[in-house]
Amino acid sequence: MKPIVYLLFCCLFSFTSWSQETSPSFSFGVIADCQYCDCPSTTQRFYQRSPAKLQACVAEFNKYDLAFAVHLGDYIDKDFASFDTLQPIMDQLKTPLRQVLGNHDFSVAEELKKKVPKRMGLKKRFYSFSEQGWRFIALDGNDLSTFASFTPKKKAEAKQLLGELQAAEKENAQTWNGGLSSQQMKWLRKQLTRAERKGEKVILFCHFPLYPANPHNLWNDSAVQTLLEEYDCVKAYFNGHNHAGHYGQQEDIHYLTFKGMVDTPDQTSFSIVSLQGNKIIIKGFGRQENKVLPIKD
Repeated sequence: MKPIVYLLFCCLFSFTSWSQETSPSFSFGVIADCQYCDCPSTTQRFYQRSPAKLQACVAEFNKYDLAFAVHLGDYIDKDFASFDTLQPIMDQLKTPLRQVLGNHDFSVAEELKKKVPKRMGLKKRFYSFSEQGWRFIALDGNDLSTFASFTPKKKAEAKQLLGELQAAEKENAQTWNGGLSSQQMKWLRKQLTRAERKGEKVILFCHFPLYPANPHNLWNDSAVQTLLEEYDCVKAYFNGHNHAGHYGQQEDIHYLTFKGMVDTPDQTSFSIVSLQGNKIIIKGFGRQENKVLPIKD
């Protein structure tokens, strides 16, 4: 090969490799715990500041070509009318919004609890969707809970699970946590099996964390984690609920807790996630840190 041809070949190869390494296949936005209500602030949560923070977040998201945006639960707090304040803001978002149910989303009047999923635009409380070779699975960690289990079977299952955790003095045996029902666990296994068969990589969304151990964790965190570890296609699990944030890695799965938007009077918290070659890149805003999560094929 002539020197000039060889040089051009090397440059082209280097550019192609650089492009594959640095160009994201696609990106999406992440928000956790906007948790708005027209309520007095506490020492940690500044509820009335959330609409302005959310407005700034939407404006930032609209600068990017995002495949979608996801809110990881606790969209509102205490008052069903809080949805009416946030809806006009989210209507300005130029990309589809995916919602995940949080415990505070159900902290409304008892007669309105069953209306919460529909008000958040959800046809089903847990669901999945695919995007460019990835499957995203949105779980409902309130499925078994003291506040959002609406069938006798699930109420009984929730009571039994919480009782077992309390008897064992588990730190996540909190009434403000929840778990996945046996029905949802069966559904999740089918989703993971289908993704593995189709060659899709998987990221899961839930309000409650799984790992590392923490008082905020899903009631049946160990069972769900064990299930995820059976599938090589699972790359990450993203959640909110613990407003301080957290991170852990186990069996090549990244567990990332995103920081809560409602915390602090002035700082916000949200992210843009880019799926880029063999890594997941987190671009954090406000209190949320930047992070690079390597993944295995």
